[in-house]
Amino acid sequence: MPAADYEVSIMRSIPTRLALPLLLMSALTGCGPTGPTTYEVGEKKVEVDRGEEFTLSVPVDTAMGEWWHLTSPKPDAAVVDSIGKDEKLDGDDDDEVGGSSGTDLFQFKAVGKGTTKIRLIECPRGACAGGGGAGGAVTPSPVPSGSPAPDKKYRATVHIYTVTVKQP
Repeated sequence: MPAADYEVSIMRSIPTRLALPLLLMSALTGCGPTGPTTYEVGEKKVEVDRGEEFTLSVPVDTAMGEWWHLTSPKPDAAVVDSIGKDEKLDGDDDDEVGGSSGTDLFQFKAVGKGTTKIRLIECPRGACAGGGGAGGAVTPSPVPSGSPAPDKKYRATVHIYTVTVKQP
């Protein structure tokens, strides 16, 4: 092989030789599509493969007494399984407990092919009834008869996500 052809051959292989270590590095450092997919409050249509984990991420203002809960009717257990709830607060260590805002993260796993709905209820202070634990559903609080309807920002809001699970 003439020297000029050898130099061209080396130059052509450099991008390939650089790409492999960069690809491996991105996989090891978590850059790229390695974790569960996260859907924000405005993303109401979720499509995932069976076996895939995904997260519904919603903003929460605990300083204003706002909380989010998974509410009834629950999603079809043959399609998705609720695997947990986590929260990330944006305050620092000097903030009072419960005096900050952040994000609630509802985690699910796609367990079977099909479509179901996940209902999350956004509860401003005093807008919801029920504890949400051990079968106690969280529901909007009833407004006593003869009382004026609460301002929209003080009403519970149910957010419905339609989840379609495909076979991988």
